[in-house]
This record gives sequence, C-alpha cells and structure tokens, in this order.
Amino acid sequence: MKLSTKIASALLALGLVTQASADPTVYLTGSSAFRTAVFDALSDNTDGTNAGGLFDTGTVTYATFGSSSASGATYMVFHGNINGAGIYVDCAFSGSEAGIASACNSTLNNPNARNGATYTLSGSPETWVNPSNAVLQVGGNVVTANPNGANGGTFEASSHGADLAQADTSQAISWTPFVAGTQTALNDYGSEGVVTFTWSKNVNPAPSNEWTHVSNITLPQINSLLANGALPAGFFSGNTNDNDFTVYLVGRNRGSGTRMNIEATSTYGAHKQVLQYSVGFGVDPNDPAQATGTLWLTNENNNGYESGGGVAKALSDTGGSVTVGSCQQADPFNGGKGWFALGYVSPADALNAGNNGGEPTNNWVTVDGAFSNNGNIETGPWWFWGHEHLYGKFQISGIQNTVGSLLYTAVSKTLVNLTFGVDPNGHDLGIPYTLMHVHKTSDTSFPVFGQVIGE
Repeated sequence: MKLSTKIASALLALGLVTQASADPTVYLTGSSAFRTAVFDALSDNTDGTNAGGLFDTGTVTYATFGSSSASGATYMVFHGNINGAGIYVDCAFSGSEAGIASACNSTLNNPNARNGATYTLSGSPETWVNPSNAVLQVGGNVVTANPNGANGGTFEASSHGADLAQADTSQAISWTPFVAGTQTALNDYGSEGVVTFTWSKNVNPAPSNEWTHVSNITLPQINSLLANGALPAGFFSGNTNDNDFTVYLVGRNRGSGTRMNIEATSTYGAHKQVLQYSVGFGVDPNDPAQATGTLWLTNENNNGYESGGGVAKALSDTGGSVTVGSCQQADPFNGGKGWFALGYVSPADALNAGNNGGEPTNNWVTVDGAFSNNGNIETGPWWFWGHEHLYGKFQISGIQNTVGSLLYTAVSKTLVNLTFGVDPNGHDLGIPYTLMHVHKTSDTSFPVFGQVIGE
C-alpha cells in the first residue's frame, strides 16, 4: 500500500478528512427555515441514495460554521460519493428569496431599511466557504464561528451564483420572477413537503398582565401590525387597560421566504413593505454588542433578520436576566410603562433558541383561535405554512442536475423517515404531503380540503 493511501486510511479511521479539491462542487443555498431537513438528508451516512440520503452509505464527512447546532449553521460543507464518485455540496442558507436570486445569479435589494437606507442583501449572489480548505469530519466538524481562516474554513475569493436553491414559496410570487429564456428561468424540481411557521411573543421571565392577555391574534390584527410595526397591547387583547404597553413586530428581511409566506397568505400583499424592529441586538452585523442587563429595541423599518435563527434569538433574549425582561423595561419609543414583541418564525428555530412551544399560556400565540402544531396544519385550522420547492439554475445539467434530482428525493424521504408530522401535537419544521388533508391552490391561498400528493 502506498504511504499516501495509508495516511488517508488512518485519517478516515480517526474521522478527520480533507478531501481532494479536484472533486466537483455543487453550490446550494436558500431557506433557513427548512435547512434542518436538508442537513438531515445531506449528513445521512447510513441510508444511501435509495432510502433518504444523498450520498453513498458510509462516505459522508462534513463541517458546519456559524452555530453550535450543526443543523442550524449558516454555512455547511459536505463531501461524499454518489455512485462511487466524490463530490462536495457547499451550502449557505441566506433565505428563500435571496436563494432564488442567487440561483438566478442576480442581486436582491432591501429598500427603505433603517434610516431609509437601501442595501444589497447578503447571499444574492452568495459568498461560499472554500471546500478545499474546510476540515471535514465523519459525524461533523461543528464550528461555532463563521469561516475566517482560523477555524478550519475560509471563504472563496469572490461571490457567485448558486446551482440549487431551497425556497419556502414558488417563483410565481418571487421578487425574482421566472422569465423564459433568461437566467431567471429556474428549473423547479418540485415541492418536497410543507414548511411550517408559528407566531410567538418574546420570552419574559416575569410577564406582565398585558403580555399574558395577548394570547391570540387575528388576521386583521396581523395585517395592521405588518403595516404599523408597533401597536398598543390593548389592540390585541381588547382590554383598554393594556394600552400602557406597546407590541412591536420582529421579523425577517426581504430575502426571506418566511416573510413572503406571512405577507402573501395573510392577504397583506406579498410585495408590500413592512415596519419591523430588532430586539436585543440590531440586524446590522456592525451594530455594537448587546449591553448586559438591558434589552436594545431598534427600529429597522423595512429591514429584518437575515435568518429565522436571528428572529428566534431576538424573541428569546431577556437582556441577560433570568428575572426580568422587556415587560419591566420602559417603552423606548412610545413612552409606555413597558413593551413586548410579536414575531413570526419556524417552530424548529424557536425551539432551538429555548422559546417554549407549549400551548398559548406560554410564549406562542394562537391565530384566529388555532395553535401552530402538526395536527392543525394537516387538517386546516392553521394556515401559516408554505410549499418547500427545490430550484436549479437556468439550463442546469451534469452533476449539478444529478444532485438536484437526488436531493429532491432525499429530502422528501427524510421527512417520512424522521416521522415528521406524525405526532399531531408536535411542531415539526416540515410535513410530508401524504399526511396532509388540506392543500393550497397557490402561494397566496388559504388551505382547502383535499389531499394533493407532491404539490
């Protein structure tokens, strides 16, 4: 046996491998709300391509960057074999709309952000981890920091478009619409399943009566909050004594499929501007760090968080205290006695951030009397969900197209293999269509009765 082969075999036995950079790379971006399901399919080292994995059994190594939770990381690099041939899948989850734009190799702007500024959204097109410099490991090399050269990963020298993009909505209502014969004419592999969302108040260790009274919100109230960004608590509770508190909206930026879902399905309007705030820290990466012991509420205007994880962290932030929260902090904008926030987020991101998913006596609220859980999504009462599409770039072909086709099947099977949606009281990030008793006829419609397999 050659010395190089012996060394490679020893590294593989230790579970620490950096593969040959000559292997091709497929670039995947898009939905942060659905990334855990995609991660499960890509990291599956036991099932192979016929049973829910993308790669051949026993060939997977990977690294993740940007989170202590591997499945919640912004950046991921996977390596494995497909039919015996090595390949990288390089992931950057920047949001569904930013992902669609990246697959079209175009930019997406966020207008009228904080102080009226307009800026290009991160991820359109994307900057990627250099796969040849990432230290990949059997079972995963989980790096909390983003790639910076000192933790087993560096970014590529320049940004470029994606080969594949996950999206919580279809291109029919996208900011980057389909135009035949152009780079925006993406290949739609289909919808892998239902992607889910919830509404939540921000966590308060010592909740006020006003916070407790707001346990349900209605569709008209949602539309008013999207338009105004801040409203008296009594507007939601129906109790005028609650108007000494203000409720602030927390949400995503324009690159988000979660935001597109809430605007489209609520009838507010998919392409309308909103007014939103950040809690605990701003959405600009150059913002100063959160001051311990106090919450920092910032008017972001039409801007929002880059990922669902950012919203989840904001709604879970108590300013470093385990006894007081925003309910004990004077309202910084409207002069009220206190304040709290409402935000829209995926159940998985909320739960990962410690935001309790219990019945509405806790942090999550009902919408029109319905609670966000698998059973209410599958039977119709909860309407805030979308179809998870996988898109490929214009005229995609070769190994990129092969990975797209296999990934679509792998993710669809993963939802079934992990029994997502089976527990009616569960809060899964995705649900297979085989469990759905309702469907949506478009991205902007409410659920109607009737099962449509593989929407």
